[in-house]
Amino acid sequence: MSEYLQRRLLLMRLIPRQPRKKSAPELYEELTERGIETTQRTVERDLESLSALMPLVRDERSRPYGWSWTTDAPLLDLPAIDPETALTLRVMDAHASALLPPNARHRLIPYMERAETVLEQTVDNVGLRTWPDRVRVLGGGPPLQPPALTPEVFETVQHGVLERRCLDVHYRSRSRGAVTKSYRIHPLALVFREPVSYLVATIGPYRDPRHLALHRILHAELADEPAEDPEGGFDLDAFIAQGAFDYPEGDEVTLQLRLDDGTAFHLSEAPLAGDQSLTPLDDEGCLYELHATVQYTARLRWWLLGLGSAVQVLAPESLRRDIAGEIQRLAELYEVPSSG
Repeated sequence: MSEYLQRRLLLMRLIPRQPRKKSAPELYEELTERGIETTQRTVERDLESLSALMPLVRDERSRPYGWSWTTDAPLLDLPAIDPETALTLRVMDAHASALLPPNARHRLIPYMERAETVLEQTVDNVGLRTWPDRVRVLGGGPPLQPPALTPEVFETVQHGVLERRCLDVHYRSRSRGAVTKSYRIHPLALVFREPVSYLVATIGPYRDPRHLALHRILHAELADEPAEDPEGGFDLDAFIAQGAFDYPEGDEVTLQLRLDDGTAFHLSEAPLAGDQSLTPLDDEGCLYELHATVQYTARLRWWLLGLGSAVQVLAPESLRRDIAGEIQRLAELYEVPSSG
């Protein structure tokens, strides 16, 4: 490859997309660091020449002038994006875009658009082209629609987590009457549990982490105060493992259930816990007894109630009483008048 072509190809790769920019002296330094022998004047001439053919813009508000690709400039993929990489980008965009900070998502837009074009033009591998139409991720419950998030609030919250800065928020509580209060919070993490997204944070002077539903944050502003972790640090995985998102109602318990064969088979494939055991109670394999160490949470109780007569809670006694009381209330609620 000629030095001329090598220099210009590398120069085009070094120029950032708006709103970022680089000056000719900066680009000259980066070229020389990469072993390209040139001069600053040659770089300036290259930039002028390329801008006549490419969507390059020069910011003349201050010297030295800054150079950028326009925001809508097509992606120059050298070497070209292959169909497998394009498919990876498509799937990531569909299922993980909310996990990225806003600046990263914005900068990926041209790559996603290029990936879409590559897949549309892939004629020799129909399977790759149609893969996104043949893969879906489903939640464990009914297909609930996610609560509406205010885009500006979501982006501000992401910046707070990313930049480790406090946030001033107006938050609407779950209580009857939907009271809205103002808080200064220290953002710690984001958790996405379909269909609701949560911000984990400490509130005001209190240092115990709480989770706030993002759709209930009506307004958010970045503060100048740096965000602080709780004393002793913050471990997101430990916070989740403690049952924070399952509405904890007690400590770990040894769960003892009597199950029908269908439910037992399902839980043999998807166990409740690592120490789970299943023991058949009859020769026909119609009934099983399950033992597992689990967190006592409201979500556990809801799940057990959802299984109906396929499961009987044997222990702990407190959970058995809770289930029995709920069944009694349901029986009263659904009492059918006698036809006689």
